[in-house]
Amino acid sequence: MNFQPRYWLAVGALAGGLGLISGCAGDPPDPRIEFTERVNKELTTAYQPSHDETAGWGAVWQIDQQSVDVAWLAPTNHERLPLIIYLPGLGEPASGGAEWRKAWAQAGYAVLSVQGHAYDQSIFASQQAQYGDFRGMASSHYTAAALRDRLSTLQKVLAEVRARAAKGDAQLAAIDWNQVVVAGFDLGAQTAEALAGALEPGATSGVAIQPKAVLLLSPYVEADAGQDVFARISAPVLSMTGQNDEDPFNWVSSYRQREVLGQSVTAAGSVQLELNKATHKTLSGTELFNRPAKKADKGSAPSGDAPKGKGHKRGAKSGGDFHGPVAGEPAPDPKQVAAIQAVGVAFLDSRIKHNPAATEWLQKGAPGWLEGAGRLK
Repeated sequence: MNFQPRYWLAVGALAGGLGLISGCAGDPPDPRIEFTERVNKELTTAYQPSHDETAGWGAVWQIDQQSVDVAWLAPTNHERLPLIIYLPGLGEPASGGAEWRKAWAQAGYAVLSVQGHAYDQSIFASQQAQYGDFRGMASSHYTAAALRDRLSTLQKVLAEVRARAAKGDAQLAAIDWNQVVVAGFDLGAQTAEALAGALEPGATSGVAIQPKAVLLLSPYVEADAGQDVFARISAPVLSMTGQNDEDPFNWVSSYRQREVLGQSVTAAGSVQLELNKATHKTLSGTELFNRPAKKADKGSAPSGDAPKGKGHKRGAKSGGDFHGPVAGEPAPDPKQVAAIQAVGVAFLDSRIKHNPAATEWLQKGAPGWLEGAGRLK
């Protein structure tokens, strides 16, 4: 296999340099610098993907009088690119999942992230959130009606992407619509599952795509879901969960419930990664560390802390600051982050690019490399 340790060291050096700059003016040391170095050290012995320079943007599109948060990240090589449609979790903006989107884009994929305003971080300003009723707040977002709303929004966004490409947007024109992956975390995983064929009764997507692969972080499974629901998915699936994947909304009761999806999928080439230490927050790939507090912030309450009340569960977030780990969660484990990144990219390269080195690593290299971090099933 083609190992490229210099690439990961270069990425680590760049991230470290940026962190040092942000750590000036009396701010405390940024723990993300050391963490990034530890993740990259783990990655030097994992599957080595190609590395592309990337560029991206974020915007709010007004579609049918609805505000939709859209983020784009892709290689700058002007080649035809497979497209990953990424759907963030409940309470996240389109910029969510940054750790994974960056890795996918660097590996040669265009990544389009979409989040409607009704499901982004603005939900934490609701009265239910202020009272700590996070389960009650989540209940209205996982319904069949809410799922249809997200699917309809995505259909309109993809139509807008095609229209902009036709009008001369060179970045969007590079999309290879015959090589589409759907990926999602948490609530976004529910949407991705529907797009892949696991539709709830009465739900219709109307989105004219046939995904070649499906990547699910903390997959969504209803308590009474039968295996036949997920057996409808015809594309290979990578589902990732683990023993500490605790939903902060207390909506999915156990990671065992999430594992039902991986156990039920019958599509050839499907893989389930069960992680030993990855929390729900780690699987999100979003701001895995709090920003270090400035001196003036000392004594103030952490922004991730939520008011305790009805339905409060360890880790639930409240309104103002979306960034940082969920309150009460341990610091992320670098091996867990490396595992999500390495297995995810290898899966994509194996199933989309048909890279034999990626397939070989998944089958032979990954189980030993994971060691005590988790297991592939």
